[in-house]
Amino acid sequence: MPRKARLTVPGAVHHIMSRGIEKRDIFSDDEDREYFLSLLSKEIKRTGYKCYAWVLMDNHYHILVRVTEQPLYRLMRRLNGRYAQWYRKKNGSRGYLFQDRYKSIVTQDQGYIEELIRYIHLNPVRAGICRNIDELDRYRWCGHAVLMEKFDCPFQNTAAILHRFSRNGDSGIPGYREYIQRGISEGEQNDFLTSLRMSNKGKTSRREYGCLVIGDRDFVKKAIARDRKNRLHLSEYIKK
Repeated sequence: MPRKARLTVPGAVHHIMSRGIEKRDIFSDDEDREYFLSLLSKEIKRTGYKCYAWVLMDNHYHILVRVTEQPLYRLMRRLNGRYAQWYRKKNGSRGYLFQDRYKSIVTQDQGYIEELIRYIHLNPVRAGICRNIDELDRYRWCGHAVLMEKFDCPFQNTAAILHRFSRNGDSGIPGYREYIQRGISEGEQNDFLTSLRMSNKGKTSRREYGCLVIGDRDFVKKAIARDRKNRLHLSEYIKK
């Protein structure tokens, strides 16, 4: 099966997920998680990306970022590569740490970003690590606890997130927390989760709706056109 082309859309929001090979753990202890976050912080700063949400699970992680003109691989190659090298050295292991390539989905901003933030930050609840929102508030390895001001995280753009939930000039924290609680109590929207889970599944062509992109049809068409234009400019630059 042909590899799926990596869609690159500067200025757009990308949902990134990377999993351990054969679903093995990629984080064995808190030292691993701390080191990974230190690498992520450096790479976010270097690329100028804005990070809106993140979570570290035992065998995978999720990141939600708005990219710049820097291609996504500039972040991911160094992040996964340096972490895997450190992990193997620490544990005396060999071979690949991550399964295949990371997965990335370009996502429409309006009406989707809040859903993705909630989807990512509720991973510990769905996995049974946190039983309720109070435990999630204090869970160290998720961006939700940063938004609750329980931990500091230099690379997470908390102001931009909370602004989306601000009411009458408040901090945005109550509105955001209520939104997360609603996701726990009522369940996340089925149509959104279906789109998220089906993206890229069994598809190899960028012309197929929902492949590599989540959004309405107009957004999908514009995202693919923007990516095609960027690739053309890059090829012309390389030839010079």
